[in-house]
Amino acid sequence: MKIRGVIIAAGESSRLGSPKALLKLHGRSILDRLHQTLHSGGCDEVMVVGGGTHCAAVQEEADRVGSPLVINHDPSDGPVSSIRAAVAETGQWDAMLIHPVDVIGVRQSDVEQLTRAARESHSNFDAWIISHAMRRGHPVIVTRDKIDALLQADGPQHLRALLALPDLRVDHVVTDNPLVLEDVDDLADWTRVSALIEE
Repeated sequence: MKIRGVIIAAGESSRLGSPKALLKLHGRSILDRLHQTLHSGGCDEVMVVGGGTHCAAVQEEADRVGSPLVINHDPSDGPVSSIRAAVAETGQWDAMLIHPVDVIGVRQSDVEQLTRAARESHSNFDAWIISHAMRRGHPVIVTRDKIDALLQADGPQHLRALLALPDLRVDHVVTDNPLVLEDVDDLADWTRVSALIEE
């Protein structure tokens, strides 16, 4: 199973005031850290989806870390528009790992657990979700044939709706890392969550 890793980084970061992808933690940008985490965690390729006001800056950082950038030309529709842009990008892959750039505390071991579960049970499930304390977090892996539904006009209108489809077989992969549940929306979130992440 070939897994395409996708970092969603097309948001405006209006509450934070600066692009989350470029925030520095222990001397490295969040985009750099996430790119390495997904790649080392078992993704065969890792791409970034950028768009909106900060697209040029995210493009520059993606180039620096060696990750191709896919442009979401209309990010106003939310994260699903970035997922659609990544799905539409040409290439050979069997499943997509989706990770929002604002979930900054995911560990390589979390991604390893998720990609390993997907590869070992690909005939039994359609999606794999990292979970902690009975709550779903990020990242998420969805097989190509199921995620293609997001491209259809009459299909689910966002990822949560896709994952809620009654015929979708979902495996919850449990981690002891509570930070897979934490997203950074504003400065208070950044201060709190970044303090919990080791170098």
